Amino acid sequence: MEQLRVLVPADYIMDGMAPIPTVGDHVGYWLRFRSQHPSDSPEVTTTIVARVDPLADRRLSAEWTDPLGITRPGTYSMLLTGTGWSAYFTGPELLDGEQRLTGVLEADWSAILPVDETTATATRVQLVTRTSYPNAGARQDEWSDRLDPVPEGQTGFRFGLEPVEPLPPGQSGWVEMAPPRQGPWVREAGVLVDLDTNVETPVEPLTFVPPAACR
Repeated sequence: MEQLRVLVPADYIMDGMAPIPTVGDHVGYWLRFRSQHPSDSPEVTTTIVARVDPLADRRLSAEWTDPLGITRPGTYSMLLTGTGWSAYFTGPELLDGEQRLTGVLEADWSAILPVDETTATATRVQLVTRTSYPNAGARQDEWSDRLDPVPEGQTGFRFGLEPVEPLPPGQSGWVEMAPPRQGPWVREAGVLVDLDTNVETPVEPLTFVPPAACR
């Protein structure tokens, strides 16, 4: 067995990919690793030792422009493997062999990750409350996290969004929501789950039962 700390994002849970676990639950996640300095959100940062295998024939991807217009450099694709777990990793430096890495292990959508599911037992579950402040460009790119026990019975998350333009009095309908323009943006970003990997007790896959045919 091996100890892991995995951030399960709020949108991953709200999209129905997984419930909020409780201590003792057997869970399964497809994992992505993001390299991160330990001073950035130390509450969710972890250090792992894993074997690194290059993917995509060791090729560097092309640079790309994100939705904010920022040009991002190309990266290498790699597979991290530990005892009973694996994770997808991209970075500007091609690594190979056993490495000690610091960053965030995060549950991600299986359709976009070329890794096997990691199954494990939850030993601790904490609610991640994230607070950020807009910079001069009104971008929320710096934040701090706080960990708290998950309230009993919680199934959803507070996203801390506000209406961009409120509806006129007496009207109803769809309203565009966005982070606050002034002051802090406080939202529940997900849960941080401490895991014991358990290769002898795999998680049973969910069985889809089709609804009865209409008559």
